[in-house]
Amino acid sequence: MEERVECFCINCGEQVNNLYKKYSETVLKLTECEYCGKIADKYVEFDNVIVIIDLILLNTNAYRHILFNSQFKHYWKLSLILILLEAYSTMTLLNNPIKKCDRSIKAEPNLEDFDMNVEDLKFYIITLNLGISFVVFNIAIFCFTWIYYQKFSHNKSKMPSFNLIFKTITLASTGKFLQLPSIIWDLSVYDYHLHFITLYISLSQLLAYKVICSCPKLWCLITIFSSLTLKAMINDYLNIFLNFILK
Repeated sequence: MEERVECFCINCGEQVNNLYKKYSETVLKLTECEYCGKIADKYVEFDNVIVIIDLILLNTNAYRHILFNSQFKHYWKLSLILILLEAYSTMTLLNNPIKKCDRSIKAEPNLEDFDMNVEDLKFYIITLNLGISFVVFNIAIFCFTWIYYQKFSHNKSKMPSFNLIFKTITLASTGKFLQLPSIIWDLSVYDYHLHFITLYISLSQLLAYKVICSCPKLWCLITIFSSLTLKAMINDYLNIFLNFILK
C-alpha cells in the first residue's frame, strides 16, 4: 500500500488532500485550498530556479513549498556544506583581517608563510567549533518552541519536530553562500559584507521559523534572537579554547 504524503497549502498553511490531479502525462489540474480558496501550491508546475529566486527574496510561500511539499531530504548534507563554507570563510578572515583593500599593493603570499599542519589543525578545530554552535542553536530553538507549546498553546499536536526545525534553519542559512564571491575572486573580507550577510541570514531564519511555527511574532523574535545570543556565547567560549590550543 502506497504511503500517503501530507500536503499543505503554501498560502494559509492548512493541510490539503493533494496538490494536483493528474489527468494525463501532460495535463495537471492544481488543487484549490478549501480554507483560503487559492491554489494550494503553484510551485508544483514552476521550475526550481523560480523557487530558488523566491527563497532569496524571502517569500514565505516558497519556504512552505520546500519544507512541506517537496522531497527535500538531504538537508543534513547541506548543513555540512554550510558549516565547511563558514569554516573556510573564518579561516580566510583570520589570514586576511578585515580592512580596506589597497589595489596598489599586490604582494603575493609565499608558501613559507604557511605551516600546513597548523593550518589544517586550525581548520578542523574551527569546523568543530561551528558545528557545535550550529547544533546548540537548533537545540535552543527547539527548547523555546517546546516551552511555548507546553505552556501557552492549546494545540500541542502542531508542535514542529526537531528534524523539521533543523531542516528549516539549515534552509534559512543558505545565505552563507553570499560569502563565496569575496572568498573566490578577491580573498578580501569587508565588514559591511559580514554585517549584510549576518542580517540577511537572521531575517531568513526568523521568517522560516514563523512558517513552521504558529507562535506569535513576538515569541518568534524572542526565540531566534535568544538562540542567536546563546550561539554567539558558545562560539566565544569555544574560540577561547581554540586560541588556547593553537598557542
